[in-house]
Amino acid sequence: MIRFVQFADVHLDSAIGGTLSLPTEKKAALRQDLRVAFARACDLARKRRADLVLIPGDLFDHESLLPDTASFIADALSAAQPARVIVSPGNHDSLRPGSPYLASSGVVWPENVYVITSLEFQTVEFPDIDCSITGIAHAHRGNTGRMLAAPAPAGLGGVRILMVHGSRDEYRPSDKENVLPFSDSELLAQDFIYAAIGHYHSFARIEDSAGRIRAAYSGCLQGRGLDETGDKCAVVGEISPSGEVLLERVEVAPRRILAVDVDITGARDNRAVIERTRRAISDSGAREQDIVRVSLRGRLSADVVLDTSVFESLGGCFHISVSRSRIEPDYDLEALARDSAASRLRSEFVRRMLERRDAADSPDEQRALTDAIYYGLGALDGRKPEPRDAD
Repeated sequence: MIRFVQFADVHLDSAIGGTLSLPTEKKAALRQDLRVAFARACDLARKRRADLVLIPGDLFDHESLLPDTASFIADALSAAQPARVIVSPGNHDSLRPGSPYLASSGVVWPENVYVITSLEFQTVEFPDIDCSITGIAHAHRGNTGRMLAAPAPAGLGGVRILMVHGSRDEYRPSDKENVLPFSDSELLAQDFIYAAIGHYHSFARIEDSAGRIRAAYSGCLQGRGLDETGDKCAVVGEISPSGEVLLERVEVAPRRILAVDVDITGARDNRAVIERTRRAISDSGAREQDIVRVSLRGRLSADVVLDTSVFESLGGCFHISVSRSRIEPDYDLEALARDSAASRLRSEFVRRMLERRDAADSPDEQRALTDAIYYGLGALDGRKPEPRDAD
């Protein structure tokens, strides 16, 4: 039995996105969480007596790498001994001038660490456990050719493992770079028992027609934005002598990012909105250390003055932010466009704006014009304008 720990996409020293609306000190805390998660994943290898640690890319972000990070990584990987650590650089920690992976950087990696530095598929063999690892490094800005256009070396005996940082066809998130793309059929046709894959930040398994696990994305170790919600884990895997693969996800993230949806339709006042939000946060299972993004949605009476300034203290969490962009003021726009006797200015404004919205060419333009109607009606009602897409 070969036991391994797999993780990728740690993105040490990366910027923390603005979607969470974190203040400066909390962004710094979340960046430190990346180090804690990485150290926990390395320690997990020691505790589980793993034979291998597989890191298929994006261990750090090269552009923002701090001077002490390489030595921090080396120390943590050394602590994973006796496990052998194999790193195949991704598109964010790619082999570029100044990379700590290169001998010219002066960084001394522990004796248990093997960094793939070939831009072609390279195989590292471990005869004592009858295992081989085949991987490929990304060049600067990443490799965009098909991952398996030239099949990786295979035909070796024992447990054959592939390590890549690549894009799975038909599953690629729209905001992810397309690097070393591959299809499931291309991957499954290769002569490997298991493939450890990086690049996507959510866990995913790839199975063959018989339902056997043949590959997996471990996902990122710590969420940093609204596209990285939920539990973030390292993967502990076992490969039996018969080639059966078992995977276990082990949470290592110091805190989770949770997206909580709250329907406030029919709420009569701000207190009712707050109470619904409090219940939704509680029902989500949010913990004291977690980050919660509340998305308010539904129709709200124009008479309700929505004050979200107190939401931060609702759930006792590390941070709570609120989006109100999905709230629709409870106006009957069609009726207002017809009601010229009550207010000629209001009805003429709404009628002309609805005509513009209906003639708009794109959904984005239609949404912008709808927002403009709500802003205008609010101004005519004497209310203080608040950005509809703001926290």
